[in-house]
Amino acid sequence: MTTHLSPSLSQKLDRMRDFYHHRNEPRLSLQAVATMAGRNLSRPVSVELLERVEAGDVQQLPTDVGDALCDALGVDRSYLRPGSGLDIDIDQRLRLWIEIRDRGIEHFQARATSVTRDELEDLIAHIRTIPLTGDDEAKATRG
Repeated sequence: MTTHLSPSLSQKLDRMRDFYHHRNEPRLSLQAVATMAGRNLSRPVSVELLERVEAGDVQQLPTDVGDALCDALGVDRSYLRPGSGLDIDIDQRLRLWIEIRDRGIEHFQARATSVTRDELEDLIAHIRTIPLTGDDEAKATRG
């Protein structure tokens, strides 16, 4: 059994930006993320705050800002809530969906009700073995 560690806030923001966009579209800039979160919050979210998060200088966001980011990017709010205990599981699901999308897998179904974190890591690793082709391969090596 492997010990799974919570990602840092910087890693979470990065993962959320990777998750949000559609296949073959660029990921959102921090300015776009700040604008979207600000709309959800009904007040501005500064891009400088997100830059500080990205740089690792901010380790925790105010709950309302974190919730607005999650809502804007379609991620469960528990992902950015300290102490929720769900961030590792949500991160694994995000990584799984990113891999599925980036490899062009058209259909994916899962009916398991009790998948361990180790089993999910094995599934992510297996999906990563599916080759990328053309533009997808070039994008994967850049980002």
